[in-house]
Amino acid sequence: MPRINPNRTMTMAMPYRSRIRIFHFAWLLVVLLYMGQVIGTDGDLVLRDNGYEGLVISITEQVSQEHCNHIIHGLKSVLRELSSMMWAATNGRASIREVTVSLPRTWKINSLTCSLLIPLLATTSPTDAHILVTSPHPAFGSRPWTQQSQGCGRQGDFIQVGGDLLWTSSNDSYTHAARLLLIEWAKFRWGVFDERGHVNDPLYPPTYRDPNTYQFSATACADGAVKGAACDPVQPGCAFSPDPYTNSHLESSLLALSELPSVRKFCNDKTHNRVAPTKHNALCGGRSVWEIMQQTEDFIAGRNQAGNGSRGLDPSFKFVQESSPRFVFVIENTATMNLQRRWEFLRKAMRRVVVYDVPSGSRVGVVTFHSTSETQASMTYIEGEDYELRQRVGSALPRNPSLVPESQKCILCGLQEAIRVIGENDQSSAGATVVLITTGSGPTPAQEVSEMMRLAKAHQVKIEVVLYPLSERRGAPAVSHGLEELVEATKGSIFTVMDEGVGNDSKVKMMVALMDAMLATITKSAPPNAAGTSVLVHSDAFPGGISSTSRGTFALDDSLGPSARFSVYYYDLNHVGNTIQLTSPSGEVIASGNVQEEDLNVNMIFVNLEKAERGLWTYSVENRADSHQGLYVQVTAKRNSSTGLQVRLWTSTGSRPVNTSDPSTPVIIYAEVKEGNAPILDARVVARIQRLGSNATGSNYNPIFLDLWDNGIGDPDITKGDGVYSRYLVSLHGYPGRYLLSADVDYNTGLAVVAKGPPTRHHKVPSSHLPHYYQHGSYDTPSSWGAGGGAADQSCCGSRVPHAHTRRVAPFHRHVTWGVLEVNSPITRHDNVPPARILDLRVEVNDTIHEITLRWTAPGDDWDFGRAHRYEAVVAPYWREARSFQGDRLTGLPQPLPAGTLHTTNLYFTRYEELWYVSLRAVDEAGNTGGIGNIAALWVPRPPTTYEITTRTQPGLTTSGNYTFPSELGSGKPVGASELAIGDIAVILGSIGGFLIVVAIVVTFCYCQTIKRRKQHQQEMEVEKMNGGGNGGSVMIKSGSLGMEQGNGSHESLDSVVKEVPDGCPIGGRPLSPVQSWGASTLLKEHERRLSIPSGTTEASVVAYPVEGVPLHAPYPDVTVRDYRPEAGTNDNAPVFMPCPHDDAPCHCAAPGPEYKSYAAAWDEPLTGHLLSRARDPVAPTPTSHQAQVAQVDRKRRNVTQV
Repeated sequence: MPRINPNRTMTMAMPYRSRIRIFHFAWLLVVLLYMGQVIGTDGDLVLRDNGYEGLVISITEQVSQEHCNHIIHGLKSVLRELSSMMWAATNGRASIREVTVSLPRTWKINSLTCSLLIPLLATTSPTDAHILVTSPHPAFGSRPWTQQSQGCGRQGDFIQVGGDLLWTSSNDSYTHAARLLLIEWAKFRWGVFDERGHVNDPLYPPTYRDPNTYQFSATACADGAVKGAACDPVQPGCAFSPDPYTNSHLESSLLALSELPSVRKFCNDKTHNRVAPTKHNALCGGRSVWEIMQQTEDFIAGRNQAGNGSRGLDPSFKFVQESSPRFVFVIENTATMNLQRRWEFLRKAMRRVVVYDVPSGSRVGVVTFHSTSETQASMTYIEGEDYELRQRVGSALPRNPSLVPESQKCILCGLQEAIRVIGENDQSSAGATVVLITTGSGPTPAQEVSEMMRLAKAHQVKIEVVLYPLSERRGAPAVSHGLEELVEATKGSIFTVMDEGVGNDSKVKMMVALMDAMLATITKSAPPNAAGTSVLVHSDAFPGGISSTSRGTFALDDSLGPSARFSVYYYDLNHVGNTIQLTSPSGEVIASGNVQEEDLNVNMIFVNLEKAERGLWTYSVENRADSHQGLYVQVTAKRNSSTGLQVRLWTSTGSRPVNTSDPSTPVIIYAEVKEGNAPILDARVVARIQRLGSNATGSNYNPIFLDLWDNGIGDPDITKGDGVYSRYLVSLHGYPGRYLLSADVDYNTGLAVVAKGPPTRHHKVPSSHLPHYYQHGSYDTPSSWGAGGGAADQSCCGSRVPHAHTRRVAPFHRHVTWGVLEVNSPITRHDNVPPARILDLRVEVNDTIHEITLRWTAPGDDWDFGRAHRYEAVVAPYWREARSFQGDRLTGLPQPLPAGTLHTTNLYFTRYEELWYVSLRAVDEAGNTGGIGNIAALWVPRPPTTYEITTRTQPGLTTSGNYTFPSELGSGKPVGASELAIGDIAVILGSIGGFLIVVAIVVTFCYCQTIKRRKQHQQEMEVEKMNGGGNGGSVMIKSGSLGMEQGNGSHESLDSVVKEVPDGCPIGGRPLSPVQSWGASTLLKEHERRLSIPSGTTEASVVAYPVEGVPLHAPYPDVTVRDYRPEAGTNDNAPVFMPCPHDDAPCHCAAPGPEYKSYAAAWDEPLTGHLLSRARDPVAPTPTSHQAQVAQVDRKRRNVTQV
């Protein structure tokens, strides 16, 4: 049970001078210690005497407890190997000394699967762990990878390792894992990047053209030639494979050739390859890894010189387990809280947060202070949804504030009492959170701040500061509260609630802002994304006096619990009308008149949505507020798991005051949007920068909205597709003050997708005959750069994170608050903020038409905001010249587009088979020049000297170096047929093939129509014969149809045998039939024999063959003669052309001349017409005269004789 106001334990405030005397020496010691060890470090991770201390490793709940013993054993083994490798790679200047491992609070350490021989210390979950052991990443699997959101030389966000990597029990696998972890440690701690290429990466390809040999070489930094199979990076799927057997002479670099056993070091200024298009060269300006390392806090000014390693390199381990979150609210209780409704709003906000928002299982205490401190509620365990218990703790503040003047307040007294309350019952204070709520109207004495820093450090507590209410006079400079150093030293945050009173009254906006600030402190200090944590899904303000109905939408997703709370906050209950209507995603309308509840203690009307439907909801609220007040709608829910949607917001400067007018210290806003470990792509992330207070007219300042991007252009967003959205903070010239930073994140109307990994695979233990850390084609080390066996084989990271699969995200909304930016930009009219660097310049050469395309993303006028004034570009024959922006200047560059827009322009280049380098930068209207970005290489192959195709010429713009930017595509360039690209050849062949197909279809159609017409005509002639027509019918002769059977023998037809002519070629180039090879006498004899009539004659010299009815032989003739009619004036001595047989060998003689007509008209007429004339007569022919028939027969005999 809680102990409310237990005897009003009080700590009397000592006089100011007494406190100075007592803490004087301690203060000096703390300052010296802080200056020497804390400033410039990230948290508690420091390199002292060649050993890292304060390394925190957190094992998340996604790792099953059944693997506890294996993971802990593997973690120890890997870190021991890591320490030794780090010592060797840094030449004895760094190793791992102290490690703290945080275990999930869901693990039972006394079980058989998780038995530890050392006692565990209880602490809260570390919110800033350096290494996370969790579930596999969808792109990198269990392979270690580093999330780097900031630039060169800046420490990364964290290192993530899949738990599968630590399950194995082989020493070789531990060494392999340690080698991979060392590479990621260099990226995380020293802010360096990959020195290798990535397959299909447009900025960092696996190979590049060597400036010395002009041949393709590995994109790598090495102390010698890298041997392996190189390829043209333009070809899809090009990947470089370093030969594992012939590269033993190499020793560097680990960031390029980690799979080679001999490589154990990093590149220095002597071995560094500055020309290779690596991510490290682009972001770090061509400086080597060691050059960057020596500028970090670990080695700058000669720190941590090489040691002898005699102390041993094995680190020591301390294991802690997450405990319940602990919060102590330390609240100022002075006379200033009596003004307007400040104290009332503070009590309401305190009650709302404790009753509705504090996670289940937390411990909460309340302390007030003025000149002394009081405990209002000791540490109380909040169990489940115990409403009465939460009510008692949330209502612990006195009803009326004290009358002690604000000038006598003692913040140090409140902190001392809070630490005493936390440590009751011999509890450790490590990891607890102190929420300090004070007015901050005057500066806190430096000595008092220093003593609070000492206490916070000694007891390992984090301090979150809420300035409530902060008053400022219009036009007067902001007054510093002096708590910035305290917050920064304890890794806390500062939230500010401005004093917005109306006469003797206060706006309800102050109460809502205080609730949001207190909720943000709870959320940031609770275990990251733990189940049961409160989530602010939606928040919106609706001023009064504008519209009678306030409408909006919100979305509920599967990462939230089954229930949600829809709340409306008001100044007066009458400001909320009777109508509150909710519509579910399925269209069900909930009229809340019978389901809404009221909590007058927090000025809230709310609707509990039990088992709320997932999807997009809409709402409408009747708004009756006056113009000085308004209604505030919020939707909150509890997380149901730690693997769902995760949204985080932060800045590059932390809680330090910022100067947005100083280009040397830019401020970058970051937002992380993920589903578990999987990044969410194409989400809509909008940062809101709201200046607190009111303007000269008494109205609120207009907010600034800034879309954050995950585009991977390098400045500021480092990697595309990693789920980190970023943008520079806009310049706030002449607007010093306090700005509240928040963000709204949603599913972008269905465009957002989440990355998915390949099917789950277990970690493979290295088993190659090669040394343990080179595994050709293994699970963690692909045989070629970026061309492993699947998505999980990828190494992090090129210009983008490769994702093989994605799925559409269900609708979701989130509203997150980071805190307050203390902006102290001086009032100036001079613009000194330059455009951002262009770090994604790409040169693409079309070998077919010799056209060069330049692509880049447009920067802004101030960093990445607005539109630049112009571009400047140079082309140089050497990398160093391009880096120093020396060379031939390009003119006629396009006008800059708005920031974030893709530029595409064409360049006509006349220098062939030479390697050139292009550098590009932007200039704003004030003349500020952006920094030098990445240097792009340019190589144009020489056009062929034969068979050229000249394209049309477009007018170009003259440059100082024979280069033009044409206004259209095509620039009068000769193109050789031998230079056709594969894609162009495919297009040409496809066009030819399509044309041939069309021709074949047309020919086939014509042929079919011809056959059809012939058949139709034949049928008509047969009908005419049957009806007694003349000799116009068709006669088909089958083999043997003209021969008479004599005994059992038979005669062959004229075309039954085809003989080849042995000597020379016959007329027409075709082989002769037997008839053509006979002499004249033989032909005449055969003709008379065949015309002899043994029987069945109807008339002398006339032979009739019946054609009606079914033919006597099979209906497949060898020769078909149709409608033969001797034409007048026909030359009887016309040559005869024989067609080539289809089934025999091809004819090798010349084709017939142009007089050759057709099979029926030119071949049958002189050869067989006279033989078939009498056979074509009908059954009962009736010639006009016998003499005419005889004359006709005589004439045909003469024709045969002539042949």
